[in-house]
Amino acid sequence: MKVICGIMACLLSISSLSAQDKQTMARLINTDNLKKNLYILAGAEMEGRETGTRGQVKAAGFIADYYKQIGLAPGNHGSYFQNYPLIKDSVEYSVIKVNGQEFKYHADFTFPLTLNKQEKVIASEVIWGGYGITDSLFNNLAGIDARGKILLVLAGAPSTPQLTRWGNSSAGAKLRAVVAAKAGAKAVFIIDSTFSTAQNKFAGSISIRPAEESRTTKAVTNVYFISPAIAKAIAGDQYEYLMRKAGQEAPVDFHKTLSISVVQLMHHESLQSSNVLGYLPGTDKKEELLIVSAHYDHLGIREGKIYFGADDNASGTASVLELAGAFAKAKARGKGPRRSILFLNVSGEEEGLWGSDYYTSHPVYPLGNTVADLNTDMIGRVDTLHTPIDSNYIYIIGDNKLSSALRPINENNNNVFAKLKLDYKYNDPSDPEKIYYRSDHYNFAKNNIPIVFFFDGINEDYHKFTDTPDKINYGLMTKRLGLVFDDAWDIANREERLPVDRHEK
Repeated sequence: MKVICGIMACLLSISSLSAQDKQTMARLINTDNLKKNLYILAGAEMEGRETGTRGQVKAAGFIADYYKQIGLAPGNHGSYFQNYPLIKDSVEYSVIKVNGQEFKYHADFTFPLTLNKQEKVIASEVIWGGYGITDSLFNNLAGIDARGKILLVLAGAPSTPQLTRWGNSSAGAKLRAVVAAKAGAKAVFIIDSTFSTAQNKFAGSISIRPAEESRTTKAVTNVYFISPAIAKAIAGDQYEYLMRKAGQEAPVDFHKTLSISVVQLMHHESLQSSNVLGYLPGTDKKEELLIVSAHYDHLGIREGKIYFGADDNASGTASVLELAGAFAKAKARGKGPRRSILFLNVSGEEEGLWGSDYYTSHPVYPLGNTVADLNTDMIGRVDTLHTPIDSNYIYIIGDNKLSSALRPINENNNNVFAKLKLDYKYNDPSDPEKIYYRSDHYNFAKNNIPIVFFFDGINEDYHKFTDTPDKINYGLMTKRLGLVFDDAWDIANREERLPVDRHEK
């Protein structure tokens, strides 16, 4: 009974703007306009909208022009843009020599550009370190003296859940670089047994990083993912034996005297990217702010193919534009929201939630006055877990983690208006995909701002150049967007701001 009373109190706290007003304004969402804008955002001229590229700048300009056209105010002190600095790292030359035998960058080895320093490495000894892991559960390097040597290790980790962070990735590389530096190693060579298929895992010869990102150059040593060919040149007839014994916590005794040198030349260029902000001022609760967000960047052009990013995330971007238009029209009709709304389109999501991280680190409006973030990232398709028969769904993520009021609002709006199946699969903390941490809402949640993430799941074209506008289900997308509108309407017009009474992050 107490739960029911709490839900009713939550719903009754919605302002005097009527349910009829909400229904009337929700009808302002236009499917044809959604489709038109999505085709533009996912068009060839946007070149895949990769952060830091010409295509991303074009997309940002289109979004800003749209906000200006519908009458939204610039959201950043007179500008529609919130620029943030980037650094473009590029490899001009890199080569490894083992006893005079030359191995080339890309063909035989690679490395995370944002991690390695530009320096020449010369060593005369190599020592084997198993997986190169130093952890309370599993420590390969106890008793290993790597001072002045090359530390040779195998990529990956034992099949223990607690050690997955040491896996075959840039994060695992950085962990090894840090512990190798503490052990005094001159460099870390990580054997990648799948190198022939994984050599472009670090985006070729160019990568982009936030200018504020710490490279911790004093804490790490250079790290290289090497092919079996380099490993065999080093280990000789001991190579297969080392591979078989890599899982031992105490590595087999292998050290070898030989000549190794690494030379690399790198170039660093200053760039910038931008978030795009459209602002709609509220009425009597103007100082409080609701954010409606979506990332507009995607993967750009790779191997000559444009990654159009129609569902990911032109669908969310077009949705935010359409919501902005609907609320702007409502305000023009005297039905504007009580709280202000910031329509926030961020870049850098595909690279690591850069744009939303920058906004929450440099907020234009006080985070303490920000009542919620509604985030749309992929809402235009049907995923591989559903069929056209059961496509009337939307994944809801994060709605119950920080505020007890959000789920009742969302479920009530769905029951009365959208009538979608609300799927909470990805809201489960034990779900292996960890979707809650993988889109821009998370940077708001980290700052105790209640969020709801609307998501359609993973489809067969996810992060492929085949994610094109013709595959969007525009009717279903409109229906899903109606639910986002209803939630935004209620949150912006409540008498009381949403409580922050839970702390599951």
